[in-house]
Order: sequence, then C-alpha cells, then structure tokens
Amino acid sequence: MPDQLKRPQPPQTAKANSMTPPTKLVNVDSGFSSTQVLPEQMSLVAHEHIQTYLKNQRKSNLDKNDLTAVLRLSQHLRVFGLLSAVGYVNQSNAQGGEVRERTVPVWESLLGQMMNQANPPQREQMMEQVVEMTKKQPQQYMATWRRSLMLANHWNFWARAYQED
Repeated sequence: MPDQLKRPQPPQTAKANSMTPPTKLVNVDSGFSSTQVLPEQMSLVAHEHIQTYLKNQRKSNLDKNDLTAVLRLSQHLRVFGLLSAVGYVNQSNAQGGEVRERTVPVWESLLGQMMNQANPPQREQMMEQVVEMTKKQPQQYMATWRRSLMLANHWNFWARAYQED
C-alpha cells in the first residue's frame, strides 16, 4: 500500500489555526420570525431582557427574590421545558403564595421578551403561542426551547451582575 493511504487524515473541520474555534450559527426564532443569532449575541440579548425588566419594575438593581426567580427559571427550563415554564406563568389557580408572587413577574418578563422582544405577549397569548407551536411546529418549539436554555445562562449572569449588595 502506498504510504499516503496509511496515514490518518486530519478531520475535515480542522483549520490551520486550531486555536480559534469554528463559529457556529444558531437558528433561533424571535417572535416567530426566523432570524440567525450568533451565540455571542445571546449575552447582549439577555442583558437587554434584564434591563427591560428593571425598567418596567422601576428598579436599578435586582433584589434577592428577583435573582432567585431568574435562577429558578433556568432550572425549570432545563428540567421541565419551555411549555411547562410558560404554563407556570399562565397558571391561574388559587394557590398564589409568596414564591409565585415573586417568581411570575420575572418569568413573564424574560419569557415574553424571548418570544417577542419588541412586543412581549401577555401570559395567555404566550401560552397559546407555545401550545400551538408544540402541536404544529415541533421543530420550532425545540429551537425556541434551546434558545431559552442558552439565554438562561446569560440571564443568570446578568441577574447576578445587577444584584443588590
């Protein structure tokens, strides 16, 4: 056998400068219009979501309860999914309670902005949109859920950055 056939070939994706990871484009849906967002932009988007929440709440920093709500949203998205998180926000039961009172405004703001940053849907609309997506466009639902998981990491970072001392 010729010597060339015995040598292992480098992977197809390897480049001359292996220190620079290849940039991946991620398809995400924002407000149900398809756009491409670079992963590097997620931090800026998440920062804008936190800033909008602070502005709407007329706060300059997040209190401990807000931070806890952001962190719980991340956990909930990872374990139960986007549909469950939107369902929790939309849930209208008599349970109420302190945890729900401090969690729902944060989740509603962040999830609503993720769905449509320019015009976040109301709780009921958000639930209807996500349920419709799961039934008719499961791939879009999965892409939106993945986007929420990526955003959650950045929401956590920025929430800690804006936490009161």
